[in-house]
Amino acid sequence: MAGRTPSVIIVGAGSAGIAAATRLLDRDFRNLTILEAENRLGGRIHSVRRGGNVLDYGAQWVHGKQNNFIYDMASQYGLIEVEQHKENDVYYKSTGELVPKETSDRVLETLHNLLEEDADGLQSYTGSLGAYYDQVFYDAVRAGKFAGIDQRTCYQLYQFFIKYHNTYNATDTLHEVSGAGLLEFEDNQDEFLINWKNRGFHTLLDLLMRKLPEQSGPPIPVEEYTKFNHVVKSIKWNCPENPHHHRVSVTCTNGATFSATHLILTVSLGVLQDLHTGWFDPPLPEPKRNAIEGLYIGTIDKLFLEFDEPFWPRDGSWHGFGLLWEPADLEQLRHDGRQWLRSVCAFFVPDRTERLLVGWIYGHDARTMEALPEGQVIDGLMYLLRKFLPHLPVPAGPRWFSRSRWYSNPHFRGSYSSRSMRSDAMRATAAALAEPLTTERAVPIVQFAGEASHPQLYSTVQGAVGSGWREADRLIALYNNRPGAADSENNGQQTLRGKL
Repeated sequence: MAGRTPSVIIVGAGSAGIAAATRLLDRDFRNLTILEAENRLGGRIHSVRRGGNVLDYGAQWVHGKQNNFIYDMASQYGLIEVEQHKENDVYYKSTGELVPKETSDRVLETLHNLLEEDADGLQSYTGSLGAYYDQVFYDAVRAGKFAGIDQRTCYQLYQFFIKYHNTYNATDTLHEVSGAGLLEFEDNQDEFLINWKNRGFHTLLDLLMRKLPEQSGPPIPVEEYTKFNHVVKSIKWNCPENPHHHRVSVTCTNGATFSATHLILTVSLGVLQDLHTGWFDPPLPEPKRNAIEGLYIGTIDKLFLEFDEPFWPRDGSWHGFGLLWEPADLEQLRHDGRQWLRSVCAFFVPDRTERLLVGWIYGHDARTMEALPEGQVIDGLMYLLRKFLPHLPVPAGPRWFSRSRWYSNPHFRGSYSSRSMRSDAMRATAAALAEPLTTERAVPIVQFAGEASHPQLYSTVQGAVGSGWREADRLIALYNNRPGAADSENNGQQTLRGKL
């Protein structure tokens, strides 16, 4: 197909869409239209300035230095820094009791080491990740690994460990997560976090678009090709080829229709699950439907509380805390109709901020929180702070509050994907999701990108970016007769790191 000038539509201007667009524009694919449902670029990267701070509602940290393209690219321009503390260092019980650091360190490090040592055990395990973790923990208890530690405290720290991993994986319960599926994921995360020096994760998108003054070469004007507030209503594909070589047509809810030779679809798995049966004409083939319906997408949210003054220690020793619940206090939550608070896993103070405290919430309770009135959410969070931190001068309320709502936003319908037991049972794979819809001659018509379509790096920014490059390179190879171009996804890009 060398010599033709193809037209390309990209649906979604998140990290996958921007990666695909910048790659194509850099190779002179100028007949390009990007349809974005939101009024901004970024998708699940959403950095918002608040006074002197930049808040990340989605992806926030770069995790790890090794084999990490984001780290290499950003550190070249001095854009990031390593935080000199762990993500969770301090733990309080719902009684207000501080767990001694040597106790929490011992329990959690023992769990981590046991799981590292028993990596082969997970490889042969056929059950859920939750069942596997339970087995490892209770075997350790019986073996005396936690001897000398109060039994209730040990169990509470294990429950936090489970909640943390639910938050990390954006799952309702680890008992629906595939243990075998987790082995597909390439996790090179280091112990410490790496932040963007209060610039926000959107800096990565600026790097992709060459918008930073430190970069050489002209900026790539993605915005000029983007039509914002364009929500897809229907997709007709496999249309008879016409003189313009158009094979696919996308109609938006505002009545606008766009036709092209190729479509790269970068919307979230949650949007595909919600809309694929009504979007595609003709309907998707069964393997594609199976992948969409069988893969898993979950929810985590952030809860932002800004105070007039910090009420926590300011000597650098306090970066937030994990919540450990007493059974009677959990029962009181249920009695009071505040069950959603049980899934607030931790609070943290973002580096380079002074008055900001951010909470994590996951799963079903995150979706419940999204639907609650703002005042009710604030009241619940202040209840937690007063209950767990009675020794600190917690104020009556924040001066400002905000929250993410990744599930209830119809343009996302979730935070990021993972592998479930149902995925395994249905044999639903990222590779099947990534497979393009083609002509009889194997020319791609509809291509699929996004973090959920990356077999090894699903759930991450690098998976999203790598998938965007993959689909752009598919077209570059097709038109420029460069068979090796499509391999470039594995030429360093797979090393990006950062949960969405």
